Amino acid sequence: MTQPDEISRIEEILRQSFGEQVRVTADPFVGIRVAVVSEAFTRMTPRARRERVQALVPGAEVVRFELLTPDEARFAEKDELGIPPVLAELPLWPEALANGRADEITVRFPSEDYGTLPSPVVSTFYSLRGGVGRSTALAHAARIIAAQGLKVLCIDMDLEAPGLASLFDVEDRVTEGMGVVPLLAAAEVNGEIYGLDEHVLQVTEDAGLFLLPAGCPGAEYARLLSHLDPSAWYGEDEINPLRLLVEAVSGLAEQPDVVLIDSRTGISPLAAPLLFDVSDINVIAFYPHPQAKAGTRALTRALLAANSRRSVEGKPCTPEIRFLVSPVPATPEVRALYAERAQEWIKDWLSVARNTAGGPAFEALEEITQVIGYQETLAVSDSVMRVQGAEDFTVVADWITGLVEPRDALGEREHEVPEPSKAEVLTSLQFAGETAENQDLEELNGTFLSTADVGRALDLDTVVVIGRKGTGKTAVFRRLAETPTAVVVTGPPGLDTHRSWTPDADVYGTLEADLRERGLEWRQAWPVLVGLAIRQYLSNVPQPNWASAPIGVPAAGGDYLKTDLLNDVRALLSDSQAPLLVGEWLQEIDRSLDGDHVLLFDALDTGFGNSDNDRRRRNDGVAGLLTAVGSLGPQLRKLHFKILLREDIWRESKVPNKSHLSARSARLSWSNKTDYLRIVIKQAWRSQPFRQLVTARLNKPDFRLEKTPVEYWPEEFVRNAWVILASERVSGGRTAYTDNWVWSRLADANGDHAPRALAQMMTAAVGLERGFEAGNSYSRSIIRPRALVESLDEVSESALDALQRDEFPELDPLLRRLRQIGSTPFATEQLEETSPDLVKLARDVGLLEEVPGPREKVERYRVPEMYRKALNMTRKGQA
Repeated sequence: MTQPDEISRIEEILRQSFGEQVRVTADPFVGIRVAVVSEAFTRMTPRARRERVQALVPGAEVVRFELLTPDEARFAEKDELGIPPVLAELPLWPEALANGRADEITVRFPSEDYGTLPSPVVSTFYSLRGGVGRSTALAHAARIIAAQGLKVLCIDMDLEAPGLASLFDVEDRVTEGMGVVPLLAAAEVNGEIYGLDEHVLQVTEDAGLFLLPAGCPGAEYARLLSHLDPSAWYGEDEINPLRLLVEAVSGLAEQPDVVLIDSRTGISPLAAPLLFDVSDINVIAFYPHPQAKAGTRALTRALLAANSRRSVEGKPCTPEIRFLVSPVPATPEVRALYAERAQEWIKDWLSVARNTAGGPAFEALEEITQVIGYQETLAVSDSVMRVQGAEDFTVVADWITGLVEPRDALGEREHEVPEPSKAEVLTSLQFAGETAENQDLEELNGTFLSTADVGRALDLDTVVVIGRKGTGKTAVFRRLAETPTAVVVTGPPGLDTHRSWTPDADVYGTLEADLRERGLEWRQAWPVLVGLAIRQYLSNVPQPNWASAPIGVPAAGGDYLKTDLLNDVRALLSDSQAPLLVGEWLQEIDRSLDGDHVLLFDALDTGFGNSDNDRRRRNDGVAGLLTAVGSLGPQLRKLHFKILLREDIWRESKVPNKSHLSARSARLSWSNKTDYLRIVIKQAWRSQPFRQLVTARLNKPDFRLEKTPVEYWPEEFVRNAWVILASERVSGGRTAYTDNWVWSRLADANGDHAPRALAQMMTAAVGLERGFEAGNSYSRSIIRPRALVESLDEVSESALDALQRDEFPELDPLLRRLRQIGSTPFATEQLEETSPDLVKLARDVGLLEEVPGPREKVERYRVPEMYRKALNMTRKGQA
C-alpha cells in the first residue's frame, strides 16, 4: 500500500495543475486512486484525461480514476470528492486476490471440528485453464454420489461454453427459455426466482441425479447473457440473483443433498462469487505445468482468505478446498513424479493457512489431493453416462459427501423399542485395552473373538502360531491354558499358569552354560523340559527308566523350584544316550495318556531377556525348540505342541525342514477389516444400553442380533453397528469413512493390525467423548470422530513404547535418528549412517515402509501413522 507521504506529494503535484478539487487515496490492495474535478477536462475524452493525469505522476500506479468537469460533477450529484472505498469482503476477483496476499491467513473450515453442514452442500468445480477434466470430474462425482442414495443437482454455470447437458446426454431436452441464464436475467428484474422446478431435468430415473442446464444457446441466450453483471449484484441494496438461485434450490420438489456447480475457467466475473461466496467446498482442477503454477497459487490464497455464506457458531466459514491434479500421464513412474510436483506446489500454496488454534491448517495433503491419470475411455467419450471404470473420482465424491449432515442422528427416530440415551451408553462402555496378560479370565472370555485365523490357531493340528505383538497370541495361549488338558511349558509371568519352576532368563542362561559344557544343543534340551513339565501337570505318567532317582520331586519339599528343574535336567542329560532316551520317554508318556494334551510355549520373545547376548541365546533356543518339535512331533499321538512366536523370531529362525512346520502354522494378522471391527463390537456388546440401542436400530424379523454371536453377524450388521458407535465419516477435510480411517491409521508398515491397538483407541476415545459431551453434545453417534482422531496420539505412544521397550530395545538408535529427521516420507540417504541390520529390522517389524521411485528403486522410507505421532514426525505433505 502506498505510504501517506507519497500520497501527499502526488496530491500536491496534481493541485498545481488542476486546482484544489483533487483527492488521492490509497487503494486497499495496490496503488492509488485519483479523483479530480477541473475545467481542464472540458472537451477531453476519458482516455485523454487519464493520460494527462498519469503524465504528471509517471511513477505512480493509479488503479482507479474519477476525472470530471464541474458540470459533470453537479450532474452526478458529487458533493464530495473521492471514490467510495471498495468493500474488501466482496466475493469478487480484485478483492479476493488482494486478501490472499497476506503472510498468514486464519481459516475456519466446517471440517475443523469434524463438523458437517445442513443440506444442500454446494461444491464448485473450477480450473484456471481449460482442458484439465473439470466438467468430467464433476459429472462422474455426481453419478457416484447419486449411486450412494443422495440427491444431486448439477448446475451448469459455465455460461459462455455450457456442456454439462451434453455430458449427461440430455442436451436434446434443453428448450428455449430454460436454464440458469434466463433465471438469473429474470431475477435481476423482479428480484425472485420463479418456477425453478420447471428448469430442472432428471438425468436418470433410477438415481437422484438432476441437472439445471445453463440454457439453450442462441440469439436470445446471448442477449440475456450479455446483460448479466455479477459484480453489480454485490453493491449496496442490490438484488443478488445468484444467492436467490442458491436459496431457491432448497425449495425444489426433489430437494438435493448436494449441489455441484460447473464454473467458467479463468478470471471470469461469475466464477468469483461461485468460489468465494456460495460454495461450501471448492474442487480446483489443474495440470502441474509451470503455466498453471502462479495463477493457481494466487487463487488458492484467495480461497483461504474467503468467507462463504455459511457460519458456524456465529462465525463465518472458510470454503473448503480440494485439488484435482488432472490428467497426468498414466504410467506409474511419470504419474508419481507429477503427483510429487503437485504436492510440493500445494504445500507452498497452503503454507500461510493457520487453524483457529494457530497451528497448520492442513495436516495431510494426500487427503485433499487426488491425482487422475489419463484414461483414453474418458477422453474420447461424448457422455459420462456410457463410461465405466471411473473409480478415481470416488475420492472426489467422498470429499463432498463427507460434509453432508447425516440424516439419522441418535434419538431422532421413533422406534417400537425405546432407545437408551447416549449418556447411558457412554457411561457403560468398556473396552479391553490392556494386554491379555493383565486381563482377568472372565473379561478375556467375554471379549475373545473367534475368527477363521483364531480357529486355526486353536486347532490341535496347528503347531506354530505366528503374529506381531498385540495380535492376540497370548489371548490364544490363555484360552488354551485354561483347558484341563493343557501343559504349560513356558509362559508369561504374572499369570496363574506361571509356576515356581517355569523357565526364565536365568534358567535359560544357566542351561546354555550346562549344554555348552556337555557338548549338547538346545534341540536336545527341550524334550527334557517338556517331560519335566508334563510330570508337574500329570504326576501319574511314567518316570524315566534311566534316572537314578525320581525326577520332578522338590529337593527340599514344598514347591518344585527352578533349581529343582535345572538339577533334573542335568541328571537326565548325564547319560551318554540321553537324547535318544528322552525321546523314547516322551513316546512312552504319549502311549500312557487316555486323551489329547496340548504342550504350550509362550513368552519366548522376552522370556530369555533383552540384552544382546540374551537375544542371541533366544534365537538359538527357539531354533532348537522348532528343530526338536519338527523331529519329535510326528512320533507323538496324544501330545500336541503349540508354540506361540513373534513373527520376526519365526522369520529369522534357521530350522531344518522349516516348510513342514510352516504347513502346520497359523498367522494372526487380522487382515480382514470386518473381523477387526468385530473386536470392538463384541467388547461394546457387553454394555446393556449399547445392545438395546443397536438391536432397536438394526434388528430385522429374520435376523435377531441378540440371538446371534457377533462372530456370525453379516458384514452389513457389523458395519452398521460400528456407525452407531463411531459415526460413518471422519468428516470434512478427513472425508474417509471412520472404519477405513481406523483401519489405515492402526496398520503398521507391513499392513498388519493389532487388536490391542484398536481396543486402546476405543478406550481413549470413550474417555475423550465423555469430556467433549459435557461441554458440547453430539448426537450423530456414541463417539464423535474428533474423539477417534485425538485418541491416536495415545495409541501411537503406547505402540511405540511396546515396540521399543518390550520387543526391540535394540531399535533405540534408529528411533533417535527418526526423531532427528522429523518428517516422513524421507530419502533413504538419511539413514546411510544407521546400521543396515537395524534398518532391515525396522522394515521387518513394520516401523519403516519402502517407497519405490522410478524403475522400482527404493528412494524413500515412510513411517506409518501408528508410530509417526509418537516420534513427533510431521508428514512431508503437511502445510
